[in-house]
Amino acid sequence: MLTCDKGLNNPRLPSLKGIMAAKKKPLENKPATLGAGSIEVLSLEYPAERQAGRIVGEGADAVPELLRLLRSEAKVL
Repeated sequence: MLTCDKGLNNPRLPSLKGIMAAKKKPLENKPATLGAGSIEVLSLEYPAERQAGRIVGEGADAVPELLRLLRSEAKVL
């Protein structure tokens, strides 16, 4: 299972205080090591095909038709 955070793509801008503190900190070089993999793929499937959207009208005149379709076809209301 893969997960991600909602703010994953929000940029983080450094502050001047953080930049100055980072200059004083020594860098450590650590070798990269690969451990044993623990990923097991059970199945890969394409998502179900979605129905094409449609335009039911424009402006306030489309609201009654949209509500009717949501009740009768999509059954979400």
